Amino acid sequence: MYCRYCGAELKPEAKFCTSCGMKIQPFGKAEEEKAEQPKTEQTGVAAGAEAAKAAAPKAEQPEPAAKTPPEEKKPEGGKSKKGLLLIPLFLLLAGLGVGVGIFIGSRQGGGKESDPFAKRETRESSETSAEGSGESTAAADASESGADGDGEAAEREEKFVLADENTELGALQRSIATLNSEAAAGQRIAINEIKHSVGVRNPGESWNSDVFYTLEGYENRPGYVNKNLCRLEQKQLINADTGNLIDYTVYINPNDGVANKIVAIEYLVSGGLQVTEYYYDANRMPRFVYQYLIDNYVAGYAVPDKAGERFLFGSDTLLTWRAVRDGGFKWNCAANGSEAERLRKSWPANTIFLYQNENADMRRAFDERESIMLNAAYNTYETVMNAQNLTGISGYAYDEQGQGVENARVLLYRSEDRKLLYEGKTDADGRYRIVVPGESRQYELRLVKAPYRSCEIYGINVDSEQLAAYQTPVYFLPRGGAATDYRLRLGDALHYNESGSGMRTVFASVINVRAGINNRTGRIVSTAQTDGSGVASVKLRPGVYTVELVADGYETVYDTLVARSDGETEREFFAAPTVGSGQVSIVLTWGAVPADLDSHLFTQRGAESSHVWFGGKVDSFGNDLDVDDVSSYGPETVTIKQFSAQDYYKYCVVDFTNSVYNNFQSYELSNSGATVQVYTDQGLAATYHVPTNRPGVVWEIFEIRNGRITPIQRYYNYASTQDWWMHD
Repeated sequence: MYCRYCGAELKPEAKFCTSCGMKIQPFGKAEEEKAEQPKTEQTGVAAGAEAAKAAAPKAEQPEPAAKTPPEEKKPEGGKSKKGLLLIPLFLLLAGLGVGVGIFIGSRQGGGKESDPFAKRETRESSETSAEGSGESTAAADASESGADGDGEAAEREEKFVLADENTELGALQRSIATLNSEAAAGQRIAINEIKHSVGVRNPGESWNSDVFYTLEGYENRPGYVNKNLCRLEQKQLINADTGNLIDYTVYINPNDGVANKIVAIEYLVSGGLQVTEYYYDANRMPRFVYQYLIDNYVAGYAVPDKAGERFLFGSDTLLTWRAVRDGGFKWNCAANGSEAERLRKSWPANTIFLYQNENADMRRAFDERESIMLNAAYNTYETVMNAQNLTGISGYAYDEQGQGVENARVLLYRSEDRKLLYEGKTDADGRYRIVVPGESRQYELRLVKAPYRSCEIYGINVDSEQLAAYQTPVYFLPRGGAATDYRLRLGDALHYNESGSGMRTVFASVINVRAGINNRTGRIVSTAQTDGSGVASVKLRPGVYTVELVADGYETVYDTLVARSDGETEREFFAAPTVGSGQVSIVLTWGAVPADLDSHLFTQRGAESSHVWFGGKVDSFGNDLDVDDVSSYGPETVTIKQFSAQDYYKYCVVDFTNSVYNNFQSYELSNSGATVQVYTDQGLAATYHVPTNRPGVVWEIFEIRNGRITPIQRYYNYASTQDWWMHD
């Protein structure tokens, strides 16, 4: 007699399995009726929305679901830059939890002493929670998601309990429910609404450059700071006139709390971007506006050779309207003689028009632009600064064939006490998105779909600098299945082997495996050491795991492994050598397709800038593209060897394979499992993984300013004019 859940041999007349703890039932016996299912909901708008209106929503039961896609195998032999082969990588590469803004030199927060989900109580009947406490209970069998590798228990219902609205927990639950019930509507901005009157022109006034030049690092003026020293916030609004999404990056002066610069990045229907950069003085009055069209946004400033229109303001009046066209054509129209004289001294080679000398049509156009841009500046400041900081936690759930799993339960917990905050659902494509307040907090997710294994995601950090927190995909695997031997190998992310045919082998001192994604400190379900050839063997049941690889002289690696009984059984990971003081190492890995992803690091130091990529692997600032792979999988490694908190850095990844063929709508980068890990001298500082199931070839990942790593996570599917990633 054997257990129908875990397959363990049972004693005669046994009522409970000693391996998994499940009640014994004869095979073929029908399962008990489940609680009624929730109404159909939009992505991320689920039971939690109703929780804002009811003290205790009805419990919901999981529904049947599916499995995980086969990962691709690469032939033996290793790899190198431009055509060298890589040691086999068999499973889908996926990142750990999205890293968020953290200071260089401080290690990412580390999780809990044991698997939190393994501690939740398992009951034979429907779960209940402490009355009014909001504490959740779930399937706590230690083997769920492969926790112990031996037995399994069926999923148990988890009841959401709404805490008292006067408690911090209750307030957070209601806030998240409200955000997700209104997420489809979004926050809107009426940019062009005329609410402010133009000031009276002063014929003796000329433009004050203090805020612009100080923010851009050219000068030091009292009251302002370099933008790299500003506190950042990111917000997203909807243009009320066009319906387009607009991302806003806000630079707040740490001394007085005034936003001296706001960058608006509007996603146009054409696929391009309209960028508007607003500069405000200490009195929150607009001083400078720079507007231009571009394929993808690279932080910079309005240097004279950059195309676009500039609007220089003073006392709520337009002092100069400047246009710079591609090809270098420039002109200025000054409002008065004093401003015209200043322009002649600053830009003697440019054409200068004086407002009073122009015809009526030109003056009318000047007046109209003055009112439009002045109101746009004020409306932007007022609306953006009053808008709520929000972060979208999103990802996908797939079955074994790589198809999206619909109506999987997505349970959101706060990490500090493992309280259940909200429940969402995956949509028809398997996508989920839960909007949370953009404030410093750590969350966990648990995705459930009966009759398959649930999967947990740990250590999801969000804060006010982050619009999106993309999670590595979750895979629903069938319960049961025999344990399979997996061969794990660790490679050097920086040094090739002696033959140049691949990366140097690293002999890991220990390899730990834990259930779930980004589970760095939970219960270890399997452990191993590498043999004389650098290979370690572990036995795992089907499930999703976090692999921790430790080796002397190398940074500790955490990565995701999807184990399937009929899948590939070998996997290679890559470790960066221990990062020295004052250095930063950035390691990119991905799957079999596309063949060539490229790393790009931009650095700005004062007025100087540099770009490290395959067309220029070393710059004058001490940055280096150490490893450049073109034959799938990676690694591709960039090292900042002389890191300075005063410098600005930006890192992005480009799909070279599809860019060279102008295939800008390709999904290959998005579905490549690309992962970027950032290491400092304090260890792993941040991990990012590519947004899933989106067309595009440019992934703009993070920036470092004032020594702080800040996620950007923009993804571009329009790149027809900028070719800096393809040519020298």
